[in-house]
Amino acid sequence: MKRITAIIALELMAVLWVGISADAADMDQSVRTQILQMYQLDPAFYEVDVRSSQLRTTQLGDHQDITIKQLSQKEPIGLFSVIVTVTEDGKPVETGQVSLNIRKFAQVLVTQDNLTRRSLPKADKLALQRMDVTSLNEQAVQSIESIAGYRLKRNIGKGQILTFAAIEPIPDIEVGGDVTIVCHEGLLKITVPGEAIQSGSIGDLVKVRNRASGKILIARVVDDRTVAIQP
Repeated sequence: MKRITAIIALELMAVLWVGISADAADMDQSVRTQILQMYQLDPAFYEVDVRSSQLRTTQLGDHQDITIKQLSQKEPIGLFSVIVTVTEDGKPVETGQVSLNIRKFAQVLVTQDNLTRRSLPKADKLALQRMDVTSLNEQAVQSIESIAGYRLKRNIGKGQILTFAAIEPIPDIEVGGDVTIVCHEGLLKITVPGEAIQSGSIGDLVKVRNRASGKILIARVVDDRTVAIQP
């Protein structure tokens, strides 16, 4: 008899728990839906989780609704709190603070292997994946086409999001590379062998060393082998 009573009690507790969970989910879902609408967040890229709530109301009745007031001007992402007011027939019946966690997702390039500094970000080493970018402080790369002509400027581990801060344009001349230093003086053209002290692309001003004199000069990159200085 005691065994049967215990089983019945457990079943009643389970039913009660399911009811409470469903009620809480109803209010949470109402808050989530209104947050998405209020801030025009695309649900395909944003997820809103209710972390805690001061509201006693767990389920809205037929004549009840909620209004939401933001507590700050910060972007609705990450940890975020709002004031929720429950109204019935347009009249407020309860107000409380609700804490949220708003996560942002995006389709971004993710490394499929360890990538080393100065290597080229090749398509077979990257994959487009939906990733949580809530805490990402750098702009993520979203297509391999957008980084043609770029290389890695730091090592990146496997499974990391590739960002524009981690890449740089491939320079036309490299540090330590041989260059020809050209100087025009009227009809006179002077050329001397030099060494690049800085990397640079066409049009950039870089430091070069005159190999003959050892003097360091500022020159403009003309192509991958030539720099020009003003007399």
